[in-house]
Parts: sequence; structure tokens; C-alpha cells
Amino acid sequence: MATVPAPRAVGEMRPGDHLLLGYDADEERETVIGAFLLDGLASGHRGLVLGPVDVPAELALAFLEDRGCAVDDELAAGRLAVDPHLATAEGLWDVDEVIRRETRRAVGDGYLGLRVSMEVMREGAGKGLKTLHDSELLLEPVFASLPVLGICQYDRRVFDDLELAPLEGLHRGRVTADLVWRDELLSITRMFAPPGLALAGEVDDTNVTALARALQGETARARARSADGPRTRLDLRDLAFIDVGALRLLVFTALSLHGFGGTLVLHGVSPHIRRLMRVTGWDRIPGLLVDEGGVREGAVR
Repeated sequence: MATVPAPRAVGEMRPGDHLLLGYDADEERETVIGAFLLDGLASGHRGLVLGPVDVPAELALAFLEDRGCAVDDELAAGRLAVDPHLATAEGLWDVDEVIRRETRRAVGDGYLGLRVSMEVMREGAGKGLKTLHDSELLLEPVFASLPVLGICQYDRRVFDDLELAPLEGLHRGRVTADLVWRDELLSITRMFAPPGLALAGEVDDTNVTALARALQGETARARARSADGPRTRLDLRDLAFIDVGALRLLVFTALSLHGFGGTLVLHGVSPHIRRLMRVTGWDRIPGLLVDEGGVREGAVR
């Protein structure tokens, strides 16, 4: 049986990578593609966006402005480019030649490589996705032989899992957003549908500051998404241990959110931690909601 490659964080991509992004929310797409293109600019690569619709380049890349990118300057200098080549179904037939040509052009212009972001509309995929399958199949030799990295984006609200499974086999795996934090004990991952953070491992006094920073950033995003009762969600199903100091941080965060009408939602809290929260009264803190979803046993000290 073939081994399914582990999902790779966008910051770990290397030349030759041709990965699939199946996204559930626009914020997820913008986070991954934004990091992909900005990493390219920092690495001496040209960025190329092959879009499914014909819109002005500055509008197609507007989400980069929020990440500190001077889009107009990058477009004017040729470091970023937008091409509506996939706006019609016919564009799929020669997209491999377009990428081959643009990669060679980027290298000829002095860049170290090309980063390509591609997205296809559902109606352009062909009957039974045959046109799309054939197009993806032709891309692999291009990525295998040239200094090019690519992400093919598929909206999971449009393409279902049965359709994405064979498409994934035509890529070198899936790409995910970069981890918010990782050390020998703890990893913090952004979630997008629903939005929030997932914790895995252990939280103690060595990494509680990293958790505090992550919570601050997620709270800011929650407020930007909804000024009326924003929710910050933490998934704790894979959290094996959390100390009392880190639990106090969660209580403090909940109280802060409550101050402007928000809520901290804890999902997958272990029975042991729920008992401690009941004993201390922390489960009744304003702004804190403990979701009674599926959990695994955890520890606290």
C-alpha cells in the first residue's frame, strides 16, 4: 500500500514541491498563499498567481497588503505577477507550458526560482474532472525538472472529498498553514473551520508565554472577524498535560474577552481538568465556555 505523505507546512516547501491545498475558509487560503508568496519574495523567487477570474492584479493580491506587502511596488518591479490564464477551461490545456516558460523567464531575469499559486473554478474542471486530472498529470514533469514550487488550491466547499482524493495523488502531498509554535513539548496549530487554535502536547512554565502570544493573536483575529461577541476557540483534544499556571492564563483570557462581549471556548477538555475547573470555580468564570465534545484523558498539576 502506498504511503500517504504527511501534510507539509508552507514554510517547509522546497523547489520541486507541487502540493495541494484543500481549504474550508477564505482565511485559510489567504494565510497559506500569503505565506507562500511572501516567503518567495524573501527567498529571491518571483511569485505568479494563475487565477480563475480576470480581475486587476492589485485586487487579486489585496490580502497581501494586510501582511505588510507593498503590492503595487512588487507588481511594478515584476517580483509578483497575476495572470488570469485559468479564467477559462481552455487555460487548463497548456498550463504546464505556461509554468515551464515562466520559470525559465524568472531564472533568466535573475530570480532563484518561481512560486506558482493556481486555482480552478469548478465549472472549468471538465466532465468528471477529466480536464483537471489531465492538466495536473502534465504538471509533475515541470516541477521535477525546474526550480519551481506550486500550490494548487481547491475549495472544499465546492470539491468534495471523493473528488479531492484522486487529485491529491497527482501532487506530492498536501500543504498546511505554518505552525504558530512548536517546541519539544508543545505544538500550536491554527484552525480555520471553525477558526481557533489546536494545542497538542504539554503546556508548562517553559512555553506558557508562547501560548499567551498565540492567544493574543487569535483574540485579535476573532475581534476582526466579529466585533459583536467574538469567540476564541481552543481545541484541547490532543493536549496531554497543562499546569495550573497555564490554566490561570486561560481564565485571564476569558475574563478579558468577556470585557468586550467575547467568549473563550474550550473544546475537548479532559475529565480530569474539568473536575479541577469545577472545584476551583473556574468553569463559572464569565466569558469561559467548556464544550462537552469528545476528549482524551489529560493531566494537570
